[in-house]
Amino acid sequence: MQIKKRVRELDVDFIGGQNNPLTKEEEIAISTFIQKLKEKKHKSVKKKTAKVQ
Repeated sequence: MQIKKRVRELDVDFIGGQNNPLTKEEEIAISTFIQKLKEKKHKSVKKKTAKVQ
């Protein structure tokens, strides 16, 4: 019998070290990356729904 391991979610409000906040360039890079992920996910959802119809 295998015991399932529980995954703990971290409640993080800040990315990076406490002493060094993100630079403007890092914030833009992260924002761009997240936008691309959302666009990619949105495109794949459109393809899936198009096939279903």
